[in-house]
Amino acid sequence: MSAPSPPRISRFDLSVLSTLSVCALLLLGLFWQAQRAASTRADGASYLIYKTVDAVGRAQLQALPVANGDFSADIQPLTLTSTENSVWDFTPSPDGTQIVYAALGTLGISDLRLIDLATRQDTLLLACENGSCSGPSWSLDGQYLAYTRRSVNAFASGLLSPPRIWILDVATGQTAPIFSDSQRLGLEARWSADGQWLCYIAPDEQKLGVFNLIDGQTALYPTATGESCAWDTSQLRLYTTEFWQSGDEWMTHLIAIDVESGEQVNLSGAGNLVEDKSAVPSADGAWLAFQRKELEGPGATRGSQIWRMRPDGTQATALTADAAHDHGPPVWSADGRFLITRRFPLRGPEVVPSLWLIDLKTGALRHLLEPGDFPAFAP
Repeated sequence: MSAPSPPRISRFDLSVLSTLSVCALLLLGLFWQAQRAASTRADGASYLIYKTVDAVGRAQLQALPVANGDFSADIQPLTLTSTENSVWDFTPSPDGTQIVYAALGTLGISDLRLIDLATRQDTLLLACENGSCSGPSWSLDGQYLAYTRRSVNAFASGLLSPPRIWILDVATGQTAPIFSDSQRLGLEARWSADGQWLCYIAPDEQKLGVFNLIDGQTALYPTATGESCAWDTSQLRLYTTEFWQSGDEWMTHLIAIDVESGEQVNLSGAGNLVEDKSAVPSADGAWLAFQRKELEGPGATRGSQIWRMRPDGTQATALTADAAHDHGPPVWSADGRFLITRRFPLRGPEVVPSLWLIDLKTGALRHLLEPGDFPAFAP
């Protein structure tokens, strides 16, 4: 007599199991959250984290200590990584005590590693065997990471394989895919402030996806630049980009989307001939910093400049005006006084990215360091 066949698992069962896995990860983090609440750094210092290049061309992480908003010229950067693998991308934890980064190895294989800023100890957080893990994004409470996972095999490297979004419980190391449908693609996930929503790039749809972790609700919105969204810090609202036509001109404008009502507002101004992108809200939600390239008039430049405006699109003001340089996505300091931007010369002979400080109280623009790129504050 032949042995009985094992029971088949239906697609519904797989969906339930995947949903339960994600819910279990969320619940397991509650205990860690309680223990972590008192662990924030007490020295009052923050760090400006950025990528630089070592002597053999590998991307590494350095940190510039900042005490009470003091960016003194005599402060020396700290070396955070000296790995044989290049740093692909990174993100500081919300409390500023840790950094997660993706260490890119051969064939596009990439693990997630964790740096303790107090001790500068570098440990393996997640080994992505036969895979590539990148694009880490912390939930605001520091319990979880959403990250992008790609398979690596003889037919495709980790840089080319289809991306999928996973979630990691940082304390326990448990990890699971976000979506029950294994064919659903996504990358560059970003958490809402309440921890209930993720926005992400949906490459198969060429859209910005928004996913509710509680009920599985999904919506798709435009992303003209292929960027993921930025969430507002004071309301359930996100910022993205959309193509906008004015006469015969097509431009990239910033739009704000209320994810509950679906209402969309053009923040760039329907009649403005500008290319806008990379909106980043201040910690108190009172301002948006963003990149703008004016297409006509005395302010027209080949590269992007840094601007600031209110979240409703009013009081838009240029903070830089340097036609010889392109300015990268702005980064806010925790107290909202400063912006950091990467400045890149548009002409040679030496094209080296550098980091610049914008003092929003005085309007002063000051060179910080070079080479440097992809700045982020660990508050």
